[in-house]
This record gives sequence, C-alpha cells and structure tokens, in this order.
Amino acid sequence: MAVGAVIVAVDGAASVVGLVQELRREVLEVSVASPALFEGDALDRPVVLLCLGEREPAGLFERAAAWAERRQPRPGLVALTGATDRGLAERALAAGFDDAVVGPPSARELAARIRAVHRRVHWAGRGRAGRVRFGAMTLDTDGHELWIDGRSVALTATELSVVRTLMRAQGRAMSRGELLDAAWGSGNFDISERAVDNVILRLRRKLPRPDVIQTVRGVGFRIASD
Repeated sequence: MAVGAVIVAVDGAASVVGLVQELRREVLEVSVASPALFEGDALDRPVVLLCLGEREPAGLFERAAAWAERRQPRPGLVALTGATDRGLAERALAAGFDDAVVGPPSARELAARIRAVHRRVHWAGRGRAGRVRFGAMTLDTDGHELWIDGRSVALTATELSVVRTLMRAQGRAMSRGELLDAAWGSGNFDISERAVDNVILRLRRKLPRPDVIQTVRGVGFRIASD
C-alpha cells in the first residue's frame, strides 16, 4: 500500500484544500473523507489524518480509535488540531492515536509524521526477529500482538513501541523520556511525557496481569521478570 493519508475534517477545522495540495507536493497520495468514515469499512490509504479546530466533538477520538482497531491491517491515526494548547493533542494520544500535532505545521513536517506513523504501523519489526521475549511476555512485532499467560493482546503501533522498548530493556527501568522517544521520536516536541502515562494506563487495562508493568518511583517503568 502506497504511503498516503485520508484527511478527515470535522466542523470547526480550517479548510483542508490547501493542505491537500501541499501534501501532494510532498509526494503523498491524499484523499478526503467525512467523519462518517469511522462508521464504515472502506479505506484507501494507510493513515488517517483527523483535522480539528479548537474542540473535539464528543467521543470522536475514542470512536476513531475503536474503528481503527477493527480494521485489518490497522490504519495509523494522526490528529491535527488548531488548539493553542496541547490538551487536545494529549487527549487524542490517550484515546489511542499514533501521533498528534498542535497548530499548523509545515507540509514537510506533516508529511514526515505521516510516513513515520506508516512505518510504525506497517513495517514494525521487519528486518529484525519477529518475536521478543521477556518474563511472562512474548511480543510478535510483525503481528502487533502480545502474548501473556496464554492470552493474546492486540496492540496499537504506539503501544507496541512502548512494550518492545520495555521488553528489550530486560527488566531495567526506562524513563518516561526514553519511552517517549521510542514511541514518537526524539524530535516530537508537541507531546509531553504525560502521553507515556496514558499509554501505560491503556496497556494495563488490556493485560490480564496489569502489575506486570511496574512503576519505579522517580524513574519510570519496567517489565516484571517473572
């Protein structure tokens, strides 16, 4: 599947006509859809770029994230918000989005973010061993699937990045900053370390044994060794 994005604009968002043209100049395949996309099955691009104004329509982030989880292969989700603070972006990340951007970025930056999400969603683990094991957990990096106590747990691309980093640390505590860089890249200044806490919270809700991810006071998080 070629790298590109479906742009979904909600009420209150700025016009996306110029954005479409700029992203096409960055050699991306771009189409446009309405929020009704999240009620159906059709999808012609691997990444969905959700454009908002200053507010989120009630429940839209959660609805979009749940829709993405049902798709095979799962599309990447990026939120682009016109809000002046990072609160809206962080709510998108907490709901399960792979990236979130505050304010109008350059077309080159936005294209780079779309390509990065595409790589994490569709190319994670390629060229490396497809499984990582530590303690009671086995991670299938190709299938975005975690196994623990004989149970399968599906992961988003961001959750996979965080779990993979923790497992490869082999029980060593990882700081929020290290996990932030692993999941979103060291150049992403729009995302605070609180986003890591949101990912850890989602992971603990999914796991049959939430305490397998341990909090290390004053440091960050680690995976239990048994």
